[in-house]
Amino acid sequence: MLELIDISLKWDFPKEKPFIKNLNLKIKNGDILCVFGKSGVGKSTLINLIAGITEDNLLFKGKIVLNGKILNDIPTEKRKIGLLLQDGALFPHLTVEQNIYFGMNRRLKSKEKLILINENLKKANMDNFQNRYPNTLSGGQKSRIACLRAILSEPDVLLLDEPFSSLDPEHRNSFRNFVFSKVKESKIPCLLVTHDESDKMISNEKPIDLNIFKK
Repeated sequence: MLELIDISLKWDFPKEKPFIKNLNLKIKNGDILCVFGKSGVGKSTLINLIAGITEDNLLFKGKIVLNGKILNDIPTEKRKIGLLLQDGALFPHLTVEQNIYFGMNRRLKSKEKLILINENLKKANMDNFQNRYPNTLSGGQKSRIACLRAILSEPDVLLLDEPFSSLDPEHRNSFRNFVFSKVKESKIPCLLVTHDESDKMISNEKPIDLNIFKK
């Protein structure tokens, strides 16, 4: 379970007020919680904070707790967090198979990794895409590969930073359903930040509106 306890964020400027104040949330394993708001309310900053990616002039209070463990002082690479961004951020010089393989558990044998990759590409309706390069894929296909890479890295939590916003309505709905099924299957908590009202439909709990801190 992912918990944020009394999280407050502000920029280190004189008289600057917190742009997020005393935020509390809980996400159970296998559930998705949607946090939404207009541009500039701190959605991506919140995601980055959980992942351990912070800017020098950001001040924060509160606790980030994952499966009972406080993450505040744990470096990014040791948090076991999967992060899926809007553009997917695939490595352009690697094939689909190599992109997914890159982040997988080192304890797995190469053969085991390839079997998992092939099985999941079939589930994503992308069988026989193993040797394709990112520049030959559509936006929706890139998003699916980025999602598989994040999920198959076996994270303890999945963070989604507006990964559906660049997709057309048909592919957006399909990909949202795909992500939801992978989260349920992996039994991990998932936090989705977005400005798209339609994304709220996949939230298991009541969506959280960050716009309230701007009032």
